[in-house]
Amino acid sequence: MPDQADQLVATALTHLRRQRWADAEAAAQAALAIRANHPDALHVLGVVAWQTGRLDDAVRFIVAAIAIAPRYAEAHKNLGIVFSLRGEHDQAVACFRRAVEIEPNLAEAHFHLATLRRESGDVAGAIDLYRRVIALDPRHPEAHNDLGAALKDSGRLAEAIASFRCAIELRPDHVVALVNLGGALMDHGEPATAREFFRRARDLAPARADARFGYCLSFIPIAYANGGEIAESRAAYSRELRELVRHYAEFPQELAAAAASAGSHLPFYLAYQGEDDRELQQTFGQLFAGAMAARFPTLAAPPPRPARAPGEPVRVGMLSGYFRSHSVWKLFGGWVRDLDRGRFRLHGYSTSRRADAETARAKSAFDVFVETSENFQALAETIRSHRLHVLLFPEIGMDQTTARLAALRLAPVQAVAWGHPETSGLPTVDYFLSSELMEPADGDRFYSEKLIRLPNLSIDYAPLAVTPKPPDLARFGVRTGAVKYLCCQSLYKYLPRNDDVFVAIARAVPEAQFLFIQHFASPQVTELTRSRIGRAFAAAGLDPDRHLVFLRPLGQAEYAGLNAAADVYLDSLEWSGGNTTLEAVAAGLPIVTLPGPLMRGRHSAAILTMMGSAETVARDKDEYVALAVRLGRDPVWRREIAANVVARRDRLYHDRTPVKALEELLVRWAG
Repeated sequence: MPDQADQLVATALTHLRRQRWADAEAAAQAALAIRANHPDALHVLGVVAWQTGRLDDAVRFIVAAIAIAPRYAEAHKNLGIVFSLRGEHDQAVACFRRAVEIEPNLAEAHFHLATLRRESGDVAGAIDLYRRVIALDPRHPEAHNDLGAALKDSGRLAEAIASFRCAIELRPDHVVALVNLGGALMDHGEPATAREFFRRARDLAPARADARFGYCLSFIPIAYANGGEIAESRAAYSRELRELVRHYAEFPQELAAAAASAGSHLPFYLAYQGEDDRELQQTFGQLFAGAMAARFPTLAAPPPRPARAPGEPVRVGMLSGYFRSHSVWKLFGGWVRDLDRGRFRLHGYSTSRRADAETARAKSAFDVFVETSENFQALAETIRSHRLHVLLFPEIGMDQTTARLAALRLAPVQAVAWGHPETSGLPTVDYFLSSELMEPADGDRFYSEKLIRLPNLSIDYAPLAVTPKPPDLARFGVRTGAVKYLCCQSLYKYLPRNDDVFVAIARAVPEAQFLFIQHFASPQVTELTRSRIGRAFAAAGLDPDRHLVFLRPLGQAEYAGLNAAADVYLDSLEWSGGNTTLEAVAAGLPIVTLPGPLMRGRHSAAILTMMGSAETVARDKDEYVALAVRLGRDPVWRREIAANVVARRDRLYHDRTPVKALEELLVRWAG
């Protein structure tokens, strides 16, 4: 029976397709007993070894198959998968490229190349390759799903949503695509629709933490059509959060598995409701940290404080996903640049592959800099192995990997700053580093961490070196001669209960135009905000189209040009500008602000106070409107205030006082 070996291989392949690993291995071994150099049989043994976790054996068998049949495209592709699983990125890429050289239409090889491109940070290249896969195999659900994820990474939400929907049409029980679609719809401002897909994913896979957490957090929308929705949202989120805690108390065996995906959905938008979130954040933080501790018990246990010899520098880490031209680095980069290098050794840890011209400068500011890793545990263990005295987080709550790492104990002292000015709620974070000028007298009660008030603004800020580029405002309907009130904050900072201030200003300043900036990714959020504020104008008998302008998102140079072109900066109430206010100051804009009850509503007031320019800091909403109206109607006073801003703005820059205070704190914490 000269073809018996081929028949046995065919049998092995049948077992392989049915995931009968032992039967497939036995048939392949039997084939090799007849024909010792049968490449298909060796390949089957390699695939079985890969599927059963014996990666070294998998490499050995598949390499042997390729040695016999060098143009075996499927074997090259599978060898690439095994190398990828072993973390050998370059070898994996070489294998996939060889596979597509041999067989250009091998969709799976293109698919895995796309995945490696995305993991390396080449999102645009990944998108092109995923589209190539779909052209070769339009019914490839994983390619549609992963294309959606890459599009979402690049901010193309509408296209991402369409791709996720395609994946689900091809495979209605595709739980990952259902969760991904839910997350994209949340970001797109469609929480009710998102909730339905999270629910479907949870029903199909009850143990999926990302589906459960996503469903819970879908009750916190980005923006609101009316004030009553905020109270409804908080009540619903509180209820679902308690249900989440109850579920994991009933099924503690699921908690460790939840660690991998719990951070994929964070209560970021909760802070924008303008309320005290400490209790809710602590409930979420305790659950989140519990999941991380269940999965990584060693990394969750507090490390001992490293001994320090006389004169030995304090080892300080800073962990962030924003080592680039981003508000977080703009605010807190001064801490890194100006800490005394004779007393401190600085370690930087990135959780993102995104980079720009500022990234190289950020990296060079550290003594040690560690790039992000696809292997979360390896990154955590690397940080822990550096035996830091203190680990600083400029923010917690915006970046998923940062939140997961903060929920572990990677240093004996861990502290968070106000890059996201909200308590983390995590029991693993000891201190909240805030500003003496920003905090209200009762600020301590809003934090699960111990509140530290650093002097002044708490930061060592350097103004941006940027040449303003005037934007074409007429293109967006800005009239010549209009009084241009700049309302440049993220749209979700504008709460329904404060829409009346715009109406009151417009009544008194008929030529007022309020310049908002569209949501960067969601036309729905932009339209919801435009319609809601527009209704307030219409109810007052005013034409919203005459007064409301929504500009497209601007680049850094155009945004600086917008500051230069505006007449008055209207600070958002209850969550004021921070970095945006500092940039308005640099442009010499008069600023109207009203400090709120929480620190996140007091940034601008602190900035003006430090400048000695508190003339436009209001005591209540009526005075806020009155100041805005006077600045709009009295150009002489407006120029006087602008001149004062220009004359005093240098008081904000290069302030070493908070850095000196931080240095003393770090030394004390290090012991």
